[in-house]
Order: sequence, then structure tokens, then C-alpha cells
Amino acid sequence: MTVFLKAADLTQDSFLQLIENLHIDDDTSTCYIWLEAADGWGLDRWDWKSGLEGEICWYQTGHIPSKKSLRDCLTKSISGRLFAPEGELRWRVIPALGDACWRVVFLGNVDWVGTTLEDDSDSLNNLHPYQDSFYLWGQQTKTAPDEWIELRIPHRFQYPINGNSNRVKIVTEQWKDSIGEPHFVRLCNLKS
Repeated sequence: MTVFLKAADLTQDSFLQLIENLHIDDDTSTCYIWLEAADGWGLDRWDWKSGLEGEICWYQTGHIPSKKSLRDCLTKSISGRLFAPEGELRWRVIPALGDACWRVVFLGNVDWVGTTLEDDSDSLNNLHPYQDSFYLWGQQTKTAPDEWIELRIPHRFQYPINGNSNRVKIVTEQWKDSIGEPHFVRLCNLKS
């Protein structure tokens, strides 16, 4: 199995260009995006073909969720994850790094990022992947039965899945060493 681990510190413009140029070969795959910002958060499906011109559901404390431009949400994000069964691109903003403060890591079995990030796949040589899934817990309220308050995060949002949203699992891939210690974990999918 071919696996790619790539990383780099990028400027905001380079990061946005990377997102704009992502190419996910599998048209049947559902892509999800999780964003955190100082003034809000988002968890939604993302159509990679729409690039930065797409919209995602954006949540803010004290506001009704609304659709916002992906470009605007990414620009103000301080961390995020874009994931599908084939791979995960994650980032966080580290201001101490200067202009190239967007630390970006990709892990997956389909190379979405090309040569934009530096290859570090040799770090996986002595590790083995294990798939697992975990229930996402939250609390529903009578006034908003389709929304969850995720107590561990803590945020209010709707899980972006088809089917029963009362029991949602997140599928992960953990890369562990010979004694079972995880070195890398990537999000793969959401399922009901």
C-alpha cells in the first residue's frame, strides 16, 4: 500500500492556493471539513470541485448557523482538517513562525497535494495502520432536535451525514509502532 506523509510551513496565500489546487480523484468520496476560528467553527461536507468558492455551514456563539464562503472561513481559521477516506489535510496557524505560519500536514493513500508539501513518508516505515471508529457524543435539546451540543469540544452543530444523526461515528486511521503507541492519527470519515 502506498501512503503519503507530507508537511510544510506555508504563507496564508500559499495555503489558500494549496486548497484551491487540491485534486481528489475519487468522485464518489465524501469530503468533510472541520474549521476552528477565534469567532466560530464549522463542520460540513465540502465539494472539492468548488474549490475556495464553495460554502460551508458556520457556527458562532449566540448566532443562528449560516452558510459562509469557504475562502473567508479558511482565512480566519486557526486550525482545521479536511478529510475523506483517501486522506486528511490538517493545519494550524502558529504566529511565532512569521509569515509562513500555516503548519500543514497531509497523510493519505492518494496524493492530494503533489509537490507543494515536503515528502516525509519515510517516517511511516516502522509503523502500521489500524482503522477504528468512535461514537461522537453530544447532547440534543428539545428546542433544537437536529443540533448537537458536543460536550468535549464544546460546540453546537449539526453532524453533516445522511441517515440517523442520533448515533454518529468518526472513522480514524492510527499509525502505531510495534508496541502499539500511536504516532499519527488521521480522520477518515463520518458515518451513522
